Amino acid sequence: MSEKTRGYSSDVRAAQARETRRRIRAAAEELFLANGYVATSMDAIAKAAGVSRQTVFTAFGSKAALLSEIGDVQVVGDDEPVPLAEREAVKRLQEEDDPVALVRGWMKLGSGIMERTSPSYRLMIEAAPHDAEVAKLKARVDDLHLGGMREMVDLLASKGALRAGRSRARAAEAAWLVMGYPTYLAAMARGWSSREYERWAADCLVAVLVDP
Repeated sequence: MSEKTRGYSSDVRAAQARETRRRIRAAAEELFLANGYVATSMDAIAKAAGVSRQTVFTAFGSKAALLSEIGDVQVVGDDEPVPLAEREAVKRLQEEDDPVALVRGWMKLGSGIMERTSPSYRLMIEAAPHDAEVAKLKARVDDLHLGGMREMVDLLASKGALRAGRSRARAAEAAWLVMGYPTYLAAMARGWSSREYERWAADCLVAVLVDP
């Protein structure tokens, strides 16, 4: 077999594996949302995806790892292997010189992420008391979310635009209180639209974070 043929075969296998992961993810997400995380078995996921149970375990390792990947894909909106920090939308915000535009842009990005990921986060809330691996996953997601707030605060500070009299740590925590999942989910429960929440939260963040 030639090098070119081996390369082609490898590409085909990789594409097939990626498509299998997509089918499993889609089946799992549908079943999780319909029946709940705890009530959904790996056997049910395998049957819905049209693969063997072993294929599901080989691809993901565990049900919690499958939930984690569903959330990761929802964060960025696709399954391309490009981290959020390297996405063009984030790079543009990092280069933004207007602090108000920076905060409002960060809020717009964050609101979109929460809109896409809130169903998975609700599943984590449901499953965490029953599954130690999901509890660790939820804690990691919360830490990453707070880390995003720290990044925004650090950007404001680097531009000399962070409101005086507040440490970076407290500023990040204040941003998380406004922009965290608990507040977003509470707003949705009250019938707010994502756009209403985004506008309100952006106004709050500008008032709390930006030096007038």
